[in-house]
This record gives sequence, structure tokens and C-alpha cells, in this order.
Amino acid sequence: MKVKVLVEKEFDIKSVELSIAVRYDEEDIPNDFPFRDGNMWNAKIDIDSGKVIDWPIGKVGLLSMKVCDEGTYRLFDENGNMIKEIENDYVPNNLLPGSYGDYIDLDIDESGLIINWYKYPNFEDFFPDND
Repeated sequence: MKVKVLVEKEFDIKSVELSIAVRYDEEDIPNDFPFRDGNMWNAKIDIDSGKVIDWPIGKVGLLSMKVCDEGTYRLFDENGNMIKEIENDYVPNNLLPGSYGDYIDLDIDESGLIINWYKYPNFEDFFPDND
């Protein structure tokens, strides 16, 4: 007899990967902005430190983009396994700095640290059924 059982599991979330469309070309971010690939910006951020992984040392950046409901966001554990994905949806604002679920605003210093990163990031948009 087959039985379906819901199992609660604890994860150590280490990074979030963003894949967001550049809607307004260089008005959003310059063509030479790190991790811009054509009309996409793809980057991975360490959750604990708020540092953009593999950011080119010495480069500063301000990313302020209207994403609306076109972004894809993936959470990864300490082993690089994807835990959860939000695809073509609003910005998880309690995780990524921005406003109203439509915008991402990242102030990145020369070491890749996001200066305005949340001290206590929240994952509720990924797990809406959790209390």
C-alpha cells in the first residue's frame, strides 16, 4: 500500500541565485556591468554575508532595476543543491533589497559586498505555507 506523507526537513540555505531580465537596457545597468549577459543579469549571492559570489574585486556597482514578475530566484544549500525556486515571479523583497515586489536595489562595494543587504534575510516568499 502506498502512502503519501509530508515530511518536515531543515535546510541550511547558503546562497540565492538571481536571473533577472534587463528591461530598459543601459538605463537599468551598463552593458559592462558584472554578470550582465545580453538582456539578463545572472548572479549568486551568499546569504550570510550578502556578498555577490565571484564579484570582480575593485569594481563597484549600483543595480536598481524594475523586475516586476519576470525574475527567477533559486535557493541553494551548503552543498550547492537547489532547495527551492521561484520562477517568473515577483522579487522576494524580504530577501532582496528593493521595494513593492517590483524592484531590486543593490549597492555593491569594491569587494562585492551588498551594502544594503538585509541583516536577517527572510525566505517567506519561497515557503508561503510555513507559519
